Amino acid sequence: MERLKTGAGQAKEKLGELQNAIRQQRVAVLNGSSREELAGYLQHWEKLVGELQKDMMLEKSMQLGLLYEAAHTINASLDWRHTLQSVMDAVILLTEAERGMLILIDENNQLQVELTSTNTGEEFTEEDVKFSYSVVEQTLQRGRPILTSNAQLDPRFQDSTSIVAYGVRSVLCAPLIHKGNPLGVVYLDNRARAGVFTQEDIATLGAFANQAAGALANAQEHKKTDQVLAEKIRELTILQEMARDLNTSLKFERVMERSISWAIAAAGAECGALGLIAEEGIRWVAHSGQIAPDTMSVLRSVYTHKPITDEHRMILPLLRDERPIGALYLLAEERGIRPHKLEFVRRVADHVAIAVENARLYEALRQANQAKSEFVSVVSHELRVPMTSLKGYADMLKNGKHGALGTQQREFVEAIRRNTQRMELLVSDLTDISRIETGQLSISPRPIAFNEALEDALDTVRDLAEAKQQTLSLEIWQGLPSAHADKARLTQALINLLSNAIKYTPPQGHITIRVWLSPEEPDFIRCAIADSGMGISPQDQVQLFTKFFRAADPQVREQPGTGLGLAITRNLIEMHGGRIWVESAVGKGSTFYFTVPIAMWA
Repeated sequence: MERLKTGAGQAKEKLGELQNAIRQQRVAVLNGSSREELAGYLQHWEKLVGELQKDMMLEKSMQLGLLYEAAHTINASLDWRHTLQSVMDAVILLTEAERGMLILIDENNQLQVELTSTNTGEEFTEEDVKFSYSVVEQTLQRGRPILTSNAQLDPRFQDSTSIVAYGVRSVLCAPLIHKGNPLGVVYLDNRARAGVFTQEDIATLGAFANQAAGALANAQEHKKTDQVLAEKIRELTILQEMARDLNTSLKFERVMERSISWAIAAAGAECGALGLIAEEGIRWVAHSGQIAPDTMSVLRSVYTHKPITDEHRMILPLLRDERPIGALYLLAEERGIRPHKLEFVRRVADHVAIAVENARLYEALRQANQAKSEFVSVVSHELRVPMTSLKGYADMLKNGKHGALGTQQREFVEAIRRNTQRMELLVSDLTDISRIETGQLSISPRPIAFNEALEDALDTVRDLAEAKQQTLSLEIWQGLPSAHADKARLTQALINLLSNAIKYTPPQGHITIRVWLSPEEPDFIRCAIADSGMGISPQDQVQLFTKFFRAADPQVREQPGTGLGLAITRNLIEMHGGRIWVESAVGKGSTFYFTVPIAMWA
């Protein structure tokens, strides 16, 4: 820029010197100068003309170099704002304009001032922009640059009161055309002087405008691509947040309310409703705002599987595997529905359909579990009464309170007692697992001596072990701290594990109970119950702690059991904050480990 100004300044200085020399020679001729003096003047003029030509060539070379640099600059970036600024800066550099504007045609085919620049500090006012549009429109209509050295005297602008009123003199306006499509114009003016712009400026600016139009077209395309990409990323982010929100809880009412909120936000609507297909047609389960849905239109959308949109309304069917389950009804009375949002809102509707279906399934499962729990509770209560009677009568018969029993009679009574106990255990397990599943089973942990719970459990199972001539060994850490546990529930877990060890260990087998503190988990008491039984295969270990699971091994099937004991035990241990696991190999016995927390404030 400075080099160009310097070259232009030198040319003007030489031109001024030549003009001054010519004036001096006129005076000399009038005063009767000699031929020698005239020859000297002519020699001096030739020198000045040569220097002037040299300076003008230098100026032209610099100007072409600047044009090349400007073209390189504007093509070096696809950033929209950077490209606009580069175009405007280069135009001001290439001319002696006071001010310049970059005016583009927007998506609505309206002229829009994108950028202005000034060398004088005098910015364009709103009125300036209005009068410049008359020049701009003529330029776009002609598809060629417009140059006027004095707009005040130019017949093309005689009818433009704004040109006259604002005293605009020099104006240069070049169209920006890319592949035959007008993008806008570069507008330059100078209010102070006439004759600022020349035909050479038209050529220079025209060449530059071609480069600028290509750069702007590329930048516009890049801008559109960026906008589309940004919009897609925003939509994906919304869908991710929506899925996370809807999956936070599967409670039916919450899912319905959150679903309609997300749909309203995605569509830019003001209110909406969510309806599900029912016997009566559509049952509206969630509303946001004051809305009275058009049920007939909704049913048409649902059964044709097609959305319905108009200026203020959007209806979208909710489909699962092409099966209609409901609809979204969205309204925007004030700002109107945005049609370009339809595809995105349809994706939102797909997510809503999944969430609604999951919530309905969850609700059905919850109700089924509740019904099952209520059934188990009623059955358990109804069974306990006759079982208590059966057990009481069997005990009385066994004790001979109603006469002595024969050998076979005693066997019958003992069979009644054993089966009654099995029934009691089954009812107790069913009740516990039902209460665990419904969250009704609670524990009341407090500092207790682990040994006390273990002794209570051993007292319960000792007769079973003695009946099979099994030995029980204890290895307990000396100085064991108190456990933070519910004694009754810890005892129950120990009874379950010890009963299983006795049940699946052959007669005269061996069972070892170890209790210690492990450096791996210093805040927990660890207990291991090892047996010399039949062992468990790796495949069965995977399902061992699930409800009603029993191995397919015939030896296991021969033993009585419900398949609930280990599932209950796992839940009891985990409710204490501990964990349970097994190590076993077929034919080599099993070891069940579990932990319970130490009482820190005992």
